[in-house]
Amino acid sequence: MPIRRIAALAAVPVTALLLVACGSSKVHGTITEKEYKPARTTWTTESVTKRECTTSRSGGKTKRSCHTVRTGTHRVAHRHPVCWQIELDDDAHELCISKARWDKVRVGDRW
Repeated sequence: MPIRRIAALAAVPVTALLLVACGSSKVHGTITEKEYKPARTTWTTESVTKRECTTSRSGGKTKRSCHTVRTGTHRVAHRHPVCWQIELDDDAHELCISKARWDKVRVGDRW
């Protein structure tokens, strides 16, 4: 995959996250912590299954029974975009904001 395409795909979730965080004007409080979180990828393992069915005949009737069989596992990527985070004193809100805003605010400022 070309680097430009990767960069463009990575920019979409970051932009969406910034728009959501900056648009939430209902969240207020005092900034108690600032933290930069670089972009990262975490991985989980999920089971892979398939459905197996068998048919049997008894007394002129056909019976079909199916069950799920585990066939292995595969890894699933979970991508987390870069985040310039502030934490508010209500202990309920951690917001990712734009780098420009993050650079301007300080711990103790009202949000």
